[in-house]
Amino acid sequence: MNTKLFAGVAFAALLLPVSAFAQSTGSTDFESEDIVVTGSRADNGVDGIKIPDGPKARVVLDQEFLAKQTPGNTVLDALNIVPGVNFTQSDPFGSSGGNIRIRGFDGNRVSLTFDGFPLNDSGNYAIYSNQQLDPELVDEINVNLGATDVDSPTASSSGGTINYRTLIPSETLSATLVASYGDFDFHRVFGLIETGNLTASGTRAFLSASKASNDKFRGTGEIRKQQFNAGIYQPLGDNGDFIRISGHYNENRNNQFRNPTLSDIRNALPAGVVAANAAASPENPIRLDFTNSQFAVVNGIENDALCSTPTPVNGTAQAAANCSNYYGVRINPSNTGNVRANSRFSLTDRLTLTLDGSYQYVLAHGGGSTTLSESDARAKGSLTASQGVDYNGDGDFRDTVRFFTPNITNTNRYTGIASLRYDFSDDQRVRVAYTYDNAQHRQTGEWGYLYSNGMPENPFAGRNGRPVLAADGFVITQRDRKSVALLNQISGEYIGRFFDRSFTIQAGLRVPFFKRDLQTYCPVQARDGFAYCSSQPIPNPTVTGTQPYVIVQPGAAFTSTGNPQPLYAPYAQEYTYDALLPNVGFTYNFVDTNLSMFGSYAKGLSAPRTDNLYRAPFIDVQPEKTDSFDLGLRYNSRMVQSQVTGWYIGYKNRIVTSFDFEQGISFDRNIGAVESYGFDGTVTVRPAQWVGLTAIASYTHTELLSNVRTTGTQVVATRGKKVTETPEWQFGGRAEFNYGPVNLGVQGKWVDERFATDLNDVVVGAYTLVDLDARFSLEDYGLKRTSLSLNVRNLFDERYFGNISTQVDARSGNPNFSVGYPRTVIGSVKFGF
Repeated sequence: MNTKLFAGVAFAALLLPVSAFAQSTGSTDFESEDIVVTGSRADNGVDGIKIPDGPKARVVLDQEFLAKQTPGNTVLDALNIVPGVNFTQSDPFGSSGGNIRIRGFDGNRVSLTFDGFPLNDSGNYAIYSNQQLDPELVDEINVNLGATDVDSPTASSSGGTINYRTLIPSETLSATLVASYGDFDFHRVFGLIETGNLTASGTRAFLSASKASNDKFRGTGEIRKQQFNAGIYQPLGDNGDFIRISGHYNENRNNQFRNPTLSDIRNALPAGVVAANAAASPENPIRLDFTNSQFAVVNGIENDALCSTPTPVNGTAQAAANCSNYYGVRINPSNTGNVRANSRFSLTDRLTLTLDGSYQYVLAHGGGSTTLSESDARAKGSLTASQGVDYNGDGDFRDTVRFFTPNITNTNRYTGIASLRYDFSDDQRVRVAYTYDNAQHRQTGEWGYLYSNGMPENPFAGRNGRPVLAADGFVITQRDRKSVALLNQISGEYIGRFFDRSFTIQAGLRVPFFKRDLQTYCPVQARDGFAYCSSQPIPNPTVTGTQPYVIVQPGAAFTSTGNPQPLYAPYAQEYTYDALLPNVGFTYNFVDTNLSMFGSYAKGLSAPRTDNLYRAPFIDVQPEKTDSFDLGLRYNSRMVQSQVTGWYIGYKNRIVTSFDFEQGISFDRNIGAVESYGFDGTVTVRPAQWVGLTAIASYTHTELLSNVRTTGTQVVATRGKKVTETPEWQFGGRAEFNYGPVNLGVQGKWVDERFATDLNDVVVGAYTLVDLDARFSLEDYGLKRTSLSLNVRNLFDERYFGNISTQVDARSGNPNFSVGYPRTVIGSVKFGF
């Protein structure tokens, strides 16, 4: 029995091939160990956590570390042990979504890839953490705190990259079964079969499936998830060439948690606990830092458990049920899947070709409902003389009816990456790469019917179920548009090492060409940018009489309130963006010491989000650009291992995204130039082989360099303020103990206060989360690969706020707050052979 115990976070791994830490097959091949590793290191990582010796600040977690985390949890939650990273999620099991930040960058600026292929939403670049690969299948996940790889197929990577890689099937036949049960009626079963070598040439495959469900920890509703994965791997000789094909399908059916607004919280608590929005200022901000009893009140702000719908009665007018916050319409279903292919071919001793390709499918929405009068102009459509539509079937046209009206997105995405590497010598190599990414969006929102108890007839409303029709047969919908997000990218890269291999330099150039083809088939409301889909006649402004809506020309003046409401006619538009994005870095190993220095510079870009280009027929918005600098030192010995990195990032055209819970979609705001700098540090000490201790710390300073214009001539004085939802300080660590069959780990993190508005007039208090994990191996009892485990999330039952949907200021906005999950206990049994 192995009784060694090392620290839970480490940064040795410097002897490992950096090929394990890159994204695409081309980046993996180009940064292989024979060219990158510049000096000897004490070991290959500590307890599943590694820091490679390269120009970029990068941290890697492998399956050894991930296996100790909560079974079935999103793999992104494990990244909280990485300095400079903060991940918050809506539930303890990882199935309800979350938000990640790296050095102040939100998830929309962080490139997330899966075996080298992009997972960010191709319309708004969001990361959906509850749709990730089962953690048992993740061979490793790496975080690049600086620049992306030069061939990365991303439109938004100014905040760094996260990439995880699927396991390669074992060469021997094996099977694994994990069964878990926990608080809030959590059930999960995961199964994996690895075939071993099926042929003499090493062909092997794997097949896995999982199913999980749990109740919401607050409010009515449940969360269900199932996932299926398969893959086949074929080595081509013994020189590292291979062909690999993998498939993935994930299905979520979630009742959403209600994220209370600032007003919700104020109204729920006694008078005076939360100041009025009008009283807030940067000097005297509204502070959300409550006692346990106050948090218990906030915890009770949830979606309604019941929906009382009126009984239809002929001859009388029934009002729509007041069920906008009913849990049955606050759902977030998603069907996602992909097929991935990776390959490597040695054309000659010096020339290597890598080819990657994938297809991805997404069908998802964020819920929502809308009421409509049976005699409304929208119900009549083009038949203006009709009485409307008897939607509730009571024989009259007097009623107002509530419908299920989510904004639905269906995406088909095709990605290809080709890379050609040439080795001049053992110490010098170059490569060129081409990247293609084509995401085709069909964004609709066909209204659907609700049952008498308020539940949707179909989780995808009228798209997959019974649609709501106007009197003329028109399908009433929230939006109706089609777009293509296209990327063609060329790149080149060089790596060389000098001075007896003590100095390594890496330089590259990425040249992306983005194209956005947009077409909306519905008019767009000029005041807020939302679509208005109807077959009713909509006149031009010159038509006399009182009209609810009028068509206005792009650029024309219109009133900000009242009727008629101005609409832009349906339109098509094309946007193109391109840039030269250089990056360069170095590593220097001091001779005859364990000390090395590294540094890098990278220019990053985030193209405007496709979804937000539909606000008007033409949007004059520029891509967000960044200049990032890193400089750091690494020291590694058998007793002490440490790394510290100082960094600086300058932004232009910084864009902030918020989520509209009523519409179920996100929207952006530009906050101008931003400056940020800070440091990330980690120290690991091994006082004995049976114990390991690690400490991490990060400091992030952010500053807005301009004021924000909101509407008309109104300007909010944000200059000098901090970026929202970004903690200035974070401290954490992990302690792990091994003795015989017992493994015990405790890890925790303190997160500083965070602002909820650009004006910094609403602030959320700091919090500390501590988790515990314990394992008992049954190997000594004749059951190899079998163990019992216990995970406790939020061990000390901390009350806190997780995700924040931010606003410009308290006066004009109403930020939302996600209530953090309570202490949660999960027990698991793992069987294997």
